[in-house]
Amino acid sequence: MDLPLVSIIIPVYNTGLKAKKLLDRILSSDYKKVEVILVDDGSGDGSYEILESIKDKKIRLFSKKNEGPSAARNFGIERATGDYLLFIDSDDDVERSFIGKMVNKVKISDTALVSSGIVYKRKNTAEELYMQSFERGRGESLEKYVLRSLLADGRMYPAFNKIFDASIIRKYNLRFDEKMDYGEDTKFVLDYLKKKDGEIRFILEPLYIYNVGTETSTAAKAVGVWSNWQKCYRNLKKWVGKKNSFSEKVLLKLIYLKWRASWLKARIS
Repeated sequence: MDLPLVSIIIPVYNTGLKAKKLLDRILSSDYKKVEVILVDDGSGDGSYEILESIKDKKIRLFSKKNEGPSAARNFGIERATGDYLLFIDSDDDVERSFIGKMVNKVKISDTALVSSGIVYKRKNTAEELYMQSFERGRGESLEKYVLRSLLADGRMYPAFNKIFDASIIRKYNLRFDEKMDYGEDTKFVLDYLKKKDGEIRFILEPLYIYNVGTETSTAAKAVGVWSNWQKCYRNLKKWVGKKNSFSEKVLLKLIYLKWRASWLKARIS
């Protein structure tokens, strides 16, 4: 059976040793037909040299000036040749079954997007999230469905626990917004869903391991700036469209209040 090629895009910024550990996990995965696109985003700690020492035909290593993770991901998208795309952060980890299970699920007919469960790993604790299905109601619009998800548990926010159809990304020239300091993942996911028909399916296993507390200082600062949240909300309203049902209007308002509370919490902490 001819397996699809999966392009795995990994931005690297001063995380060479962590990225090397992640590569060991990816290359020992039970799914072998991959290309790993490493984008060194102007690291100043020798990360490029660390990664350059890894000799494997599946790895494609690039170096560019520092412009942030969105620009690095876009750089990778433009060089990816795979049938599907995965975005993995260099300081995170995945289970060895992650790629194979994502591919098996996305190949189901009428599938637009696949989202896996996540382990939020802190120094002394680990919390498994998104372990219950969140199906669309019969006749429910995509917009209402996504709004419900954003309000309920946030599984639609990140790009890193999802697999994308590369042909859709190429056809519509979808990219991460490099002008956004916060919320660019969610915008990319929503823009993709507008272009790819089908259902969102879930793998109810914690296959992506998100290491909490390793975020860059830029990201930590961005979450406390209210104008960043406002920009995200304007993007969400534009995505939903002007002809909102009453329930969509209510959900939008509740999301606004939830985000306001999240911003206040970030400011205090």
